[in-house]
Amino acid sequence: MRIAVFCGSSRKSPKALLESAWIVGQELGRRRHTLIYGGGRTGLMGAVADGTLAAGGVVHGIILREFIDMDVHHPGIDELTPVDDMRSRKAGLDERADAFIALPGGYGTLEEITEILSFRKLGHHHRTVVLLNVDSFYDGLIRQIERGVAECFDDSDALDYFRVTEDPRDAVDLCETSLNAARD
Repeated sequence: MRIAVFCGSSRKSPKALLESAWIVGQELGRRRHTLIYGGGRTGLMGAVADGTLAAGGVVHGIILREFIDMDVHHPGIDELTPVDDMRSRKAGLDERADAFIALPGGYGTLEEITEILSFRKLGHHHRTVVLLNVDSFYDGLIRQIERGVAECFDDSDALDYFRVTEDPRDAVDLCETSLNAARD
């Protein structure tokens, strides 16, 4: 299974978030899934990649060429695909993924996850999307989506487009469960 993980790359990420990212990576590697991610070596991006690699997993990064020039790419991953713009990067993540996990992050992470949810609403995919809600990070986004439903901007089924957990292991479980259900 190829799981795209959206997350931040800040060097100032809190320890609890870094640990959660590491655990997600460990679970991906231990379970022989491929990590698809943004290709960075710092923050949560670096932690999830390092965790996957340490557990013997495969890591594929899709990164902007300018980030390679800035030397923020992860040099130890299995495959690194450079692209010229963010639209290409997001498309590359989307095209390669069987499921998605969103760890905490900034604007880029929010853009990635909301685009994937929007594509789900439009019927472009039916893949699992999991919000890893460590330290209640995604509570505000969840409330906003609920408000959009309450005010009729989205149908109530929009709440079924994603799953939420606080446990990094459960995030991977949710991806596996939904993929197995789709195969049945």
